[in-house]
Amino acid sequence: METPGSIAYITNARISGLSDQSLVYGLNTVAGVKMDERAPGSYRIAIRGSAIRSPFGVRNVKVYWNDFPLTLPSGSTPLNLLNNQNIKQVEVIKGPAGSIYGAGTGGVVLINSFPKDPQTERIVNTSVGDYGLFKYGAEYNSRNEFMISQYKYASQVSDGYRDQSFFERRTFETGVKVFTPSGVLVNISTLYSNLNYGIPGGLNLQQFQDDPTQARAGSVEQNASIDQEDFIIGVNIESDWTEHWSGGTNLFANISKFENPFNFDYKSESRKSWGSRPWVQYQNAFGETDVKFRFGSEIHSGNNNARNYENDGGVRDTLNFEDEIEIRNRTYYLTGEIDLIKDWFINVGISYNSVKYDINRIATKTGGVDPNLVSKQFDPAFIPRVAIAKRINNYTTIHGSISAGFSPPTLEEVRTNDGEINLDIEPEKGINYEVGIRGNTRNGKFTYDVATFFFKLKESIVLTESQRDGTLAFANAGSTDQKGIEIATTWLAIENRSKFLSRLEMQSAYTFHYFKYDDFVKEGADFSGNRLPGVAPHTIHTSLNAETKPGLYGILSYNFTDEIPLTDANTVYSDPYHLMKGRLGFKKLLGQKFNLDIYAGVDNLLDQTYSLGYDINAFGNRFYQPAPGINWFGGIKINYSINN
Repeated sequence: METPGSIAYITNARISGLSDQSLVYGLNTVAGVKMDERAPGSYRIAIRGSAIRSPFGVRNVKVYWNDFPLTLPSGSTPLNLLNNQNIKQVEVIKGPAGSIYGAGTGGVVLINSFPKDPQTERIVNTSVGDYGLFKYGAEYNSRNEFMISQYKYASQVSDGYRDQSFFERRTFETGVKVFTPSGVLVNISTLYSNLNYGIPGGLNLQQFQDDPTQARAGSVEQNASIDQEDFIIGVNIESDWTEHWSGGTNLFANISKFENPFNFDYKSESRKSWGSRPWVQYQNAFGETDVKFRFGSEIHSGNNNARNYENDGGVRDTLNFEDEIEIRNRTYYLTGEIDLIKDWFINVGISYNSVKYDINRIATKTGGVDPNLVSKQFDPAFIPRVAIAKRINNYTTIHGSISAGFSPPTLEEVRTNDGEINLDIEPEKGINYEVGIRGNTRNGKFTYDVATFFFKLKESIVLTESQRDGTLAFANAGSTDQKGIEIATTWLAIENRSKFLSRLEMQSAYTFHYFKYDDFVKEGADFSGNRLPGVAPHTIHTSLNAETKPGLYGILSYNFTDEIPLTDANTVYSDPYHLMKGRLGFKKLLGQKFNLDIYAGVDNLLDQTYSLGYDINAFGNRFYQPAPGINWFGGIKINYSINN
């Protein structure tokens, strides 16, 4: 209630309650958040912003898993490494959060693989569905006075709706939290993920209408796909030193092997990244005023060996170029939280951010440029934030904030697929102004959260033409004005375990985004005043969850997405669409220890024709990534609880 900012919490029930295939459904229940899955495993997230910078992958959004950065020092996030079993709680911070989490203007996603209330239990589950979907997993979780541990394995495969949209992922996670007698908390997490999925590619409108299951020309023949293997480890240690002082640090590392045959080339990379996040905190009370100050840093470094080859039918051919890349990403921050008398709350923070890329081109094909070392050091930036909240009464809080944003180009925007190294590109910078109100009724059965914001972004990074057909290049161009209203409500209509209909809950989220180019000229064309492509002005999500005393339950969700401009010129728009999903199931306690959950569901109940995610300003007008029509899924989950 007292947090001065827009933060959304997603429970495990919302993450996997309707479908456990991906995080897409759970994140799309949050006002102001749009998550696409352009093909199985190919994610894209926009928090209060356009996906114009993200033709693929997750950029301009920081993601943390168990307090360790999942976002690489290069700025991209391999979110598709995670299975839903690796996600038990999610917190979404909307808008710039650089005063704590470093560079970025989109927002922050905090993922925790430990459940809110860990239990000693054994879980097995399996699910099946259309297009060859088969998923299974197992969890071994234990809890005692001194330790919480978890071990999880999951496998998911599918053939996909379209040609070249196969998907395979296997994950194994371990996690241990140790509470020592001296009060030190030690948290160790590891994740192994083996991911392989096809890239069907975008279609133009005629292809989309004629046969949405087809892949882009050349995608099958060239085996356009991603084959990625990662190992992530993190160690976190924290403790209270005295009554007023505490501190800790975490150490983390990621080792990755990445293979990406595509229609025009073949990328092969070996990636290593490592870093630390130390912090020191002081808290005290002065009369009726509580204060808390934290100083910390995030030191994140990386080393990539990146090779680009010609692609001969999905097999590496002639080397085009090879780079050794060093990345240094640094953030130092200081934050303060002050709880004043009469229910006033102040949050202030400032951070210093620095990013540098060293790209050493050590090999080229005959006729290419001479090998050389190129460095790109972005000007360091100080990012301040000031926020205030006032609790009007026990049920209502108002808040406001002003925060700066700083988002340097990702490595993929500096070093493009066609071998160009873009030294002219500069970070995006902006200021966000926000006010909001949140609260609940006296009985707590109805909650609401309303926020309105204005974000002024300068040096916007946009797609531009590359020197080679079909590849991507980026440039700075002008400024954008981003205004929005976000509303989220929850209504617990029935909560009575003695009645047949024992629980009935409705959740709703409405988003209004009016984003436009303020001053934007690209390649001689003036797009000032045009709507920002990739952003729907109106989106609505509503879900209805019902449970009965005998164990029958149902979930029904509805999503409306308005038309979306697909080009800077606003000459092409998507059609608005209405999506409905449903799930019916039966939960039963068998004896004292076994919980059974059997379910079946339907996706796209209205059989809508739509795209899983649009490719903005796409070359050849290939905007569309077709989604399947009505399709089904089902599964079973068995939980064996062990009393301590």
